[in-house]
Amino acid sequence: MEKLVFLHGWINKYIVEKDKNIEEFYKELIEELKKKFEVYFVVLPGFSQNPEPSKPLSLDDYVNYVKDYVEKNNLESFYLMGHSFGGQIACKFAYLYPEKVRFLILYNPACIRKQSLKFKLFSKFKNIGKILFKICPFFQKVFYKIFSGSTYYLKFSDVMKRTMQNIIQEDLTEILPHIKVKTLIIWGGKDRITPLKYGKLINNLIPNSKLVIYKNGNHSFHKENPHFIVEQLMYNY
Repeated sequence: MEKLVFLHGWINKYIVEKDKNIEEFYKELIEELKKKFEVYFVVLPGFSQNPEPSKPLSLDDYVNYVKDYVEKNNLESFYLMGHSFGGQIACKFAYLYPEKVRFLILYNPACIRKQSLKFKLFSKFKNIGKILFKICPFFQKVFYKIFSGSTYYLKFSDVMKRTMQNIIQEDLTEILPHIKVKTLIIWGGKDRITPLKYGKLINNLIPNSKLVIYKNGNHSFHKENPHFIVEQLMYNY
């Protein structure tokens, strides 16, 4: 049975709620993958019960963590799959260590980090609003809910806040044309976190890649249709 290393996304809940296992977020997909592969699910530093780092991490730090993980598990040639932030890690890992990756699967990967108007407004008003937030903390919760979709960020430790800032500032556009590994890109057509236009751009930039689209899928559509992902993987590898 082929080996598949799975890298999860940046899911805020599992940074704050340490007693919960982030693998449960992918339960349906992992169960389907295990029918075809020997799956290695990597819990990244700072998530669930994997301790937070002592200092803020960069994307390269996470890549090195995965490198250490596969070496400890004696994984020489494997399928590498990453969702969202995990796709960002997987993409750079495949660029740096193509000899280790037999096949790359990018599921709504956050490889392209262009600052949207919403993000620019968020950064601007976050600084302006500091005084207001001190006077009325309720406004801070409303602000983060509107701009980020949740208030989990407010509960992050300083090290994880700074780690997140490091991650979202690294754009991989320039390295994509240099990825030599055969790549399958799987995208949700209605993904609002990583828009489909980025999927098309990644497909154009990675030489030996194919893009498949789940028309009505959101950023985490594996919860409603894990079969689509596994079927596409089995058909295209």
